[in-house]
Amino acid sequence: MSTYDLAQWCKLLRDRGWTGPRIARSLGRSEGYVNNLIRILDRASIAVLERWKHEQEPGAAPPLVCATDWLASVCVLPHDQQDAELARRIAARDTDASGSVHSP
Repeated sequence: MSTYDLAQWCKLLRDRGWTGPRIARSLGRSEGYVNNLIRILDRASIAVLERWKHEQEPGAAPPLVCATDWLASVCVLPHDQQDAELARRIAARDTDASGSVHSP
C-alpha cells in the first residue's frame, strides 16, 4: 500500500469516528505520523495531492519530490505557494548541480 493510500485510509477512519491514537495503534504507526498524513490530505493543494498520488503509482517514473516530511511542511502554506514550492522542487530534481537535465 502506498503512503498516499495509507493517508486516504487514515482519513476515512478518522471521518468515521476513529481517534488518532486508535488509528495509529491499528497500523503500528505513531499518532504523529497518522495525524501528518491526514493533515496533508486536508490541507494540500490539488496539484500537490495529484503529484503525490502519481508518484505512488506502480511504474511511475517522475523524479520523486513528495516525501512525507516535505509534504507535511509545505501543506501549511497557501495553495498558490504550495504549487510554487512543488514547481521549484521538481525543477531542482530535474536539474543537477552541473546543469544537466535528468531524464525521467
